[in-house]
Amino acid sequence: MGQALAKREMDKGMKQYHEQRFAEAVDEWSSALKKMTKARNKFEALGNICLALCDLGKYRDALTHSGLQIEVANDTDDPVLKSEAFLMYAICNEKLSEFTKAISYCRYCLQTEKVADRTQSYAHLCLGNAYVGLSEFPKAWGSYTKALTLARTKNDKFLELMTSARVGHMFSLLTDYDTGLAYCCKAWDVVSGLPEGDPHVRYRRLLAVYIATPYRRTGRYNEAMDYCEDAMKLAMLYGDRPVQARCLLTFADIHRKRNDLERASPRYESAYSIMSETGDRLGQVEALSGMAKTATSQRDLAKATELNVKALDIAQKIGNKLEMLRCHARLRTLYAATGDETLAHRHFSVLRQLLDEMELLCGVCDEVVGERPEKLDALRCGHFIHGRCSDYLARSTLGRAGKTRPCPACRRKSSENPALYT
Repeated sequence: MGQALAKREMDKGMKQYHEQRFAEAVDEWSSALKKMTKARNKFEALGNICLALCDLGKYRDALTHSGLQIEVANDTDDPVLKSEAFLMYAICNEKLSEFTKAISYCRYCLQTEKVADRTQSYAHLCLGNAYVGLSEFPKAWGSYTKALTLARTKNDKFLELMTSARVGHMFSLLTDYDTGLAYCCKAWDVVSGLPEGDPHVRYRRLLAVYIATPYRRTGRYNEAMDYCEDAMKLAMLYGDRPVQARCLLTFADIHRKRNDLERASPRYESAYSIMSETGDRLGQVEALSGMAKTATSQRDLAKATELNVKALDIAQKIGNKLEMLRCHARLRTLYAATGDETLAHRHFSVLRQLLDEMELLCGVCDEVVGERPEKLDALRCGHFIHGRCSDYLARSTLGRAGKTRPCPACRRKSSENPALYT
């Protein structure tokens, strides 16, 4: 009797989940879990609970349940279940900005004796996300490329749209907004073609935030606002706290760019509050950075310095080199403005070191990649060069027809003629 009731609760929870009633689904699955005796049933229930909790932004609770899922998988000694459990644990850690842990558990997942194709595919996506979190962009590109290849091979539209969205986000971080928007629009085309009853439709609002980023960065504020306003309405309707926070952050950035600082400040604070609640520490850094820029615009240099130092501290703890670099750049400017040349020089020195560590120097012209908006091209090895340098790299093979071209940065045989991965 108990197992039959548990089965009905599982089915009811899945129906609620597809209707985006995530909190209710968690309650049903939690109730079913208490009645279960078979390990595989418990494993499935815990996995479902983790997914719904992540949709609600309750990443810490999801991490707890994914830990329980690992225990169940270890008890069964089933390598397939172990690989799935390791992946879920990696995803939860990535959401909490524990990027190094996420990478470790993705590797455990991929090194397990038996790994299902779908699990392997999503492990590469999670790896890419974690590498972006650490600002290791060449490694991220390699992982995303594997995920996209598997998605197209297996005709997994959801994996393709999520990977395309994250690749677009990565290019936007590197200030190649045209490429970033192109990838996001590919993902948007996929999700827009899904029927309303498809459970993956819920990712449309997250994708809207990714699309808004290149629009915002290139000054197309109206388009960015339109996407985020629609996403915000749906996020509030379904209790999607992570998307709410991201929309608030976008609104705040647009208000600041329009010099409407009175409206920007409370939205940054609201975004920071939600991100603190969910455990999104990378988001906290971005919100604090926006607050610091607002304080600078208000000529409150002491507050701007304090906020930048706080953002830098969190960025260092999670290991995000790009945000560390940006904090150091702002602090260098602030200390120079207040006449403290010693501290200004110290931050400049760290800034140059971070550029080297992130491999953000074009191997052709040796100038910084991502310093200003322009097209970038990725080599097979994962290194990025300026689009304007691609022709020069192609010309460098004259007289060597049929031979492979070494990447200028790593001097590996990274590609065939032509050099670019397209």
